[in-house]
Amino acid sequence: MLRTALSLALLAPALPVAAAPAAAAQPDASQVDVAVTSTGHRDAEYHVVVRNFTAAPTELSVRQSIPDGAGVTATNPAPGPGGSPGPGSPNEIVWPVRLGPYEATTLTATFTPAHGGTPVSGAACAYVGLAGEPIDCAASVWTPAGPAVLDPQPEPWWRHWWVPVLGMLLVAATVLFVRYGWPRAAARVTALTDRGRAGVAVVTALVLLAGLGVLVVALGLPKLASATSETAQRGPGSGWIGPTSSGALGTPLRENAFEFTAYRFVCVPEGSGQRCTAVVGLTNRSTTPEFWHPHLQRLAVAGDLAVHTDEMATRAANGGRDVFAAPLAPGDQRLAQVSWAIPAGATPTMIELHSGAFANGVRVRV
Repeated sequence: MLRTALSLALLAPALPVAAAPAAAAQPDASQVDVAVTSTGHRDAEYHVVVRNFTAAPTELSVRQSIPDGAGVTATNPAPGPGGSPGPGSPNEIVWPVRLGPYEATTLTATFTPAHGGTPVSGAACAYVGLAGEPIDCAASVWTPAGPAVLDPQPEPWWRHWWVPVLGMLLVAATVLFVRYGWPRAAARVTALTDRGRAGVAVVTALVLLAGLGVLVVALGLPKLASATSETAQRGPGSGWIGPTSSGALGTPLRENAFEFTAYRFVCVPEGSGQRCTAVVGLTNRSTTPEFWHPHLQRLAVAGDLAVHTDEMATRAANGGRDVFAAPLAPGDQRLAQVSWAIPAGATPTMIELHSGAFANGVRVRV
């Protein structure tokens, strides 16, 4: 027995030992890539390609937003465990994904637009596990196939109502000037001769001036009303520099310095209120470094209430990083989560994103 035990002890190091399975890596943004494309004739078919650029396996959670008002027609593979939607917002599809070294996979979702023939924007983000920070995001705007819709051309200037009116006034003014020349009219008024004709000339001139004034007011009021309406729609946080644009989640929107894309928006109960979080990507399209200021990123809720960024919660959502601390160099990109605290009964309607206090900014419907 002793000899047998000694023999086994000596042979033990030589026996093969089964290797433990490799643990899934925790990748960063440079090691995982998400790409989104969209196809389809009548329905929007989105293809989300996720690639692992590391030499180790990785476990991810991919969240695909459901376009506003659209219905989910098909998914491949089935989202979530057992084919049911995974954790998260009811307005998104969640796939758990495990990728081997240098492996890629394609996830597909098909949506039926709420209004046929209208473009649909959609976005997808990859997370480590079911929670945490987004590693990478991408978006695509699907345009239905069909004949191109031409933009309405402006009406020719000579068809506007004010052209013949202005022409008649000019003709009348010319006739008056030729018939009663200003020196003669002045002399007649001074000498009080031919009072009837001089009076007619003066009255006619006053009528023409009044008509020209009415014409100027009629032409200026629509533009003034349009400018006033646009100013009212900008809201209290708007500026005056650069273009202004609005769109849905997944739509790239350009303003003075930055191009913004909001990839995801979700609200969850927290305490006596709600915690709303948006995943925002931004690119500096200007030629100088630009800061991204926290107090200019606002969430509008029903009732014209505007909520400013919760800076502490935003830092916590980004793993303790202050995403507003450093400026973005020209061409640089940044992906961050922005957080707001709103009352329990409030309904979010729009995200306002600005590069600076005087920038018009962009507005994202949520």
